[in-house]
Amino acid sequence: MKRLMLGMLSVLAWIGCGEVVDVGEAERPPPGPPAVGQLPLELTPELQAAGAQAIANYGGPWTFRRDPQGFLREGDLLQVDVVGVPGLEKRYLEYVNHESLWQPEGLPPFKTRHRTQQTIAQEFPRRARIPPTPGLRIRVFGPYSTDCYYVGGEVRQWGFYPWQEGLTLQQALASAGGPRRNMPNASVHLVRGDRRVTFLLKDVLSGTPRPFWVKPMDEISVLEGHEMKFDARKLGVPPPLPRER
Repeated sequence: MKRLMLGMLSVLAWIGCGEVVDVGEAERPPPGPPAVGQLPLELTPELQAAGAQAIANYGGPWTFRRDPQGFLREGDLLQVDVVGVPGLEKRYLEYVNHESLWQPEGLPPFKTRHRTQQTIAQEFPRRARIPPTPGLRIRVFGPYSTDCYYVGGEVRQWGFYPWQEGLTLQQALASAGGPRRNMPNASVHLVRGDRRVTFLLKDVLSGTPRPFWVKPMDEISVLEGHEMKFDARKLGVPPPLPRER
């Protein structure tokens, strides 16, 4: 009897090991970005003067993140701006899909598995068939960029924008073309590190006694309601196709 019980336990243990599932890294919320000018957890007089309505902890997912290897992966948002020469200027913005391909409209797919933003930037002119042109510049923004901010949601042109010293929240919204429609009750949510601060859109557009200064890697979203998540549905871009199982 004892031998039979041991045999049954061995079989159960073997079956259990067969059911172990390796959770893919892309299915876990990515680690947060380094905090730049971390916000407090309470509304200070300075934040209130800037029009802040609420501030709270934020646990991700983040548009920006850190990773020792810097590899792109499924769900990453990648943007390439071709600037400097009228007629050739264009923005390419798309997610890395479930096949580890980045394929913005009008371009062949770029393989991203075990590759970085810098790799995509180096091969972009050739793959996009952009001839060497004096004055033409190519800027690549993505999850590992540290010199830009992001604006999404109900704005006219969502995406990454280069950051500069002295940028206000009002100017950041203007850089994205402002709200795409009239939304008298809309809110502006800004995530910095593990903090989320909320403003009324009408206050941001009209200006407040004290400006709120935007920092690198800030994530800004304009929404009709007060609930905010930084995912494809809230950032104003179509979500990646679901993985087939």
